[in-house]
Amino acid sequence: MRGTRTLLAAGFAMLAVAAMDRADAQGPASCAPSMGLNFVCGLNEPEDLLQIGDSKWLLASGMGKGGSISLIDAQAKTAQRLYTGAAGQVRFDAKTFPDCKGPPDINQFNTHGLALRPANAAGMYRVYAVTHLPYESIQVFSLDARGARPAIAWNGCVPLPRDFRTNSVTALKDGAILANVQMHGGATSADFINGKITGGVYRWTPGGSGLALLPGTELAGNNGIELSPDEREVYVAVSGTQTVVIYDLADTRKPARQIKTPWYNLDNIHWNGGRLIAAGMMFDEPACGGTRAQILAAHLDLNCHRGWVAAQLDPKAMRWKILAYGEPNPAFGGIATALVMGDTLWLSSFQEAKAAYLPLPGPKK
Repeated sequence: MRGTRTLLAAGFAMLAVAAMDRADAQGPASCAPSMGLNFVCGLNEPEDLLQIGDSKWLLASGMGKGGSISLIDAQAKTAQRLYTGAAGQVRFDAKTFPDCKGPPDINQFNTHGLALRPANAAGMYRVYAVTHLPYESIQVFSLDARGARPAIAWNGCVPLPRDFRTNSVTALKDGAILANVQMHGGATSADFINGKITGGVYRWTPGGSGLALLPGTELAGNNGIELSPDEREVYVAVSGTQTVVIYDLADTRKPARQIKTPWYNLDNIHWNGGRLIAAGMMFDEPACGGTRAQILAAHLDLNCHRGWVAAQLDPKAMRWKILAYGEPNPAFGGIATALVMGDTLWLSSFQEAKAAYLPLPGPKK
């Protein structure tokens, strides 16, 4: 979850506004297939993707200004805005979220990392979205997937400090929220690219006294986050060191395990159909001038389209399995999330106005 044109001076989260300006200048994105990738257009920098249960529906975030949350029909290969801010989509739970002042301005509202957690009733979910505009926060929604088309309603928010640049989020069954903050204070993306500690994981508990840092989770560019199915462990994807760091939630002062990613800069990490899948772009990309640190030093473009990798992690054995990879594609860059639906691999982008899909490589059963 990544870069802007002026990465040395600003954090990755600030790319939302800059990339929106680029999209306006370039006009509508082409949906023509390119180098084996097919596209679903009509999105606004869909940095994160999540499948709703085992259905045909995908949630897509929108990092561009006014990006909100969109819904992709993976069968029809179409996308449309899901949360529009309409009156019927606002059901404020002020008791659970007493510090929230109301729903975000839909014209400003953008979303970065997403989390989807089952609610008490079958087919019902809670959606959590990292938001930078109109202010830094975690926005919380209820999602009803029992009908022919999922329906969403805004429930509240957890405002975050202004100097946070949050990247991803997850939540426990008891309603506690874990916000993965990539940068805070005066830290920049150049800092974590060069291995400096810039962020940490913060916990918010309903009825608690605000945010609390999980000690030991301060890392060089906290990026993606995910929980183990039993909620005993938390997996943190780290951009600056290209590692997944796993902590025991009962005591996070020291990592329980950690592993380097093969060949690529780690971005988002999610459970998907029993697989723990991570994705990102090539660590050392000759087409762009080398590693991110080399690109920064040479004042080159960090938004240059690099090759990408999608991989599956066994969090117990700590082994990687490469699912797919691709060369730099002039029609699609900024790959951040990968998920598998049947024999199809889906890819997100924090730069484009579209998501991509392709046949999952390998032997078919």
